[in-house]
Amino acid sequence: MKRALSTMVALLCATAAYAHEIKVGDLEIIHAHIPAPMQGAQVAAGYMGISNEGDHADTLIGIEAGFAAQAMLHTTEVSADGVASMKHVSALEIPADDTVVLEPGGYHIMLMGLTQPLNEGDMLPATLIFEHGGRVDIEFMVDPADGAVDHSTMDHSAMAHDAGHAAGHSAGHGAPTPTGDAVVDIEAMLKAQFDTPETPLTVAPISVHGTVAIAGWSQDGRGGRAFLRQDDKGWFIELCSGASLMLPTTLQSLGLSATDAEALLAHAKSAEEALGPDAIALLDSFDGTMLVGRSGH
Repeated sequence: MKRALSTMVALLCATAAYAHEIKVGDLEIIHAHIPAPMQGAQVAAGYMGISNEGDHADTLIGIEAGFAAQAMLHTTEVSADGVASMKHVSALEIPADDTVVLEPGGYHIMLMGLTQPLNEGDMLPATLIFEHGGRVDIEFMVDPADGAVDHSTMDHSAMAHDAGHAAGHSAGHGAPTPTGDAVVDIEAMLKAQFDTPETPLTVAPISVHGTVAIAGWSQDGRGGRAFLRQDDKGWFIELCSGASLMLPTTLQSLGLSATDAEALLAHAKSAEEALGPDAIALLDSFDGTMLVGRSGH
């Protein structure tokens, strides 16, 4: 079995007090874990090592997790100009006599629409589905939040990042004073975080349904949509995406009921149609999904 030194360090040494393994046939799942997300988070990420001790490659083709509305395999890619994006992948090959590591900055399991709080120390049942190995029942351990990147709050700096700016930098404006008008407050918040004299941010349209909203944005020739949520501290960006944000299944995976998802989408589609096909194409063009969260900036 070829196990890289980085695999052993990442999965065994750094998590010695928590590591657990599950072996079924030729497959061994090493320390499936989720960094504890912030209270009330709707998204989280799962990591693990997958070893294949067999003579033939196998392929991870599906994930089931009862504690999330949707579980998908994603990978993080960074372009030559430093722009990071998360993309859905349908399958992951596990070569024969080798180990593949799902880790921050690479492959990971995106868990959307969490149906329960995830508390440190919890053991959460899930199932990995392999092309040849079949269904493998595992348990995700909820690790301390500081043990890895927390996808519920990680700073992808979605708009500035997709426009080619460095992650983690806001425009430096002071926090806007809430007015109580959701549309006004959302636009002010987005511009306070991302608008600069060199790369002005345009926010339109903004569609609000109760405590959730979809806002279209464009900046420096790029565009996309932000999904926002309101809590007791005000509005914040939960994630940014493109065409996929206009699917009912996406909104339902974020915790919206079918009725609320349809209502928000009807409002957003009507507002976007008024802007014309070119504007819609720009909003659709955002590739992948960037999770931001309350602590994103």
